Amino acid sequence: MKCSTLGFALMSACASAAVLAQPSAPTLYGQLSGQIVHFDEADFIGNERDTSPSISRAVLGARGLYALADGIRLAYRLEADFAPLAEGDGSKSLYYSALNQIKDDDDDIFVRYASAAFITPYGVFAIGDARSGTYDEFYAPVDVFEVNTQDSTPSAVANGSRMWTQAKWSKDGLVYKSPVWNNLYAKFVLASVQSASDTDDDLKILDIVYRNDRFMLGAGLSVFDKEMPGVSSGETDRKRWRVASHYNWDSFRLAGVYEMNRDLGATGADFDVFGITGTYIRGKFRYALSYQDREAPTSGALVEDRAVLAQVRYTHDERLDFWAEAGSYRESDKDNLAVGLNVHF
Repeated sequence: MKCSTLGFALMSACASAAVLAQPSAPTLYGQLSGQIVHFDEADFIGNERDTSPSISRAVLGARGLYALADGIRLAYRLEADFAPLAEGDGSKSLYYSALNQIKDDDDDIFVRYASAAFITPYGVFAIGDARSGTYDEFYAPVDVFEVNTQDSTPSAVANGSRMWTQAKWSKDGLVYKSPVWNNLYAKFVLASVQSASDTDDDLKILDIVYRNDRFMLGAGLSVFDKEMPGVSSGETDRKRWRVASHYNWDSFRLAGVYEMNRDLGATGADFDVFGITGTYIRGKFRYALSYQDREAPTSGALVEDRAVLAQVRYTHDERLDFWAEAGSYRESDKDNLAVGLNVHF
């Protein structure tokens, strides 16, 4: 997979302008998550599942920040999830999708982060694998759940997802984030997400975000090159438009996102998705309720669906939290109940 020559030139220019200071030891961290999930019929990729304990995350990572010359800082992060290895066949992994099943993939480890970022007075330049910045800014405040989350995909549609088509994890991307001006900034992304697409930068993203301590409003566009097999109809570029906003009170948070998809997949499907989530925090307890709706696509494998999701989370301290969650799906019959815990170290 390739990123643009211009992108590498920009990264090289930042690196050559800086001289590394004495390196400091990286910060090591991890997370171990377990859960018990009961699905009424089958899970999100169509497999029948016993109601039994499973490991959903087994994360180990390292991150650090170097102070460089000329006011430049270098941030890096390397993180992997060994939960697919813990599950043996990966069938219960958050990251194991129907697309993996069709391809007969058996990857044992999911690399979540392998990235570096140059933080400069002229903006941030980043490259590598990481959690999508678009997901973090637009979708994460709505997607606060453990089981009913965007981590895995319900169908073989390219880049498909539980409700939205926005992926949670990005690969091989080159990112530029502008300096913040009056709480407003822009983000540009170039990525090659298919090595067989005959184009270097087959995904282009532009996001514009206004953010202060309590309020966020953003709009963005992702364009997938029409030459990408299976991603677009081949006639026009696939486009994903989005708008999101959230507001944080002292003990209540309200977040919403609206996504418009045009010319998705080989059939060129069009459809819209929206979701809204309210979160109430009282002491060590956090209560979340969400409504999400995907209209019927004009063609293709994805179907209309509506979901009501609820979660209660108890945070014992910064190292341990417990949660209980329920998901009710009107069309896809993926109703579920789950309990679990997260251990951070």
